[in-house]
Amino acid sequence: MINGDQLKNGFYPLLFLLAALAGFIHQSFVPEEAREIVIRCYVLNTLLAALIHFVILRLRDRHSEKLGFLFLIGSSLKFLFFFLFIYPVFNADGDLSSMEFATFFIPYSLTTAVETVVLVQQLNRS
Repeated sequence: MINGDQLKNGFYPLLFLLAALAGFIHQSFVPEEAREIVIRCYVLNTLLAALIHFVILRLRDRHSEKLGFLFLIGSSLKFLFFFLFIYPVFNADGDLSSMEFATFFIPYSLTTAVETVVLVQQLNRS
């Protein structure tokens, strides 16, 4: 069985490994001119997921009643960064295609799922 320390210490390598692998696979399905934005989406979502995870773990003892709100704020922060840094690139042609939406939503979903599963396990062990 995996204990809390192993999860805490293994979260960041797991997150970065899964994001890198998914990003590599994802790039093979998009046109060459869209590959840079795919990388940007994975990097942005991965770094924000790592930051959110770090903040929640640091505040879990002092503010345990607010962790759900912190998680929601973190997810909102990911969308804010999307609208500030990614959406303008996608909307340059005036249309948000399903491929462009998936380019953001796949890394968002992946990093949020990994973050959620690990946080639930870590917080239940605390």
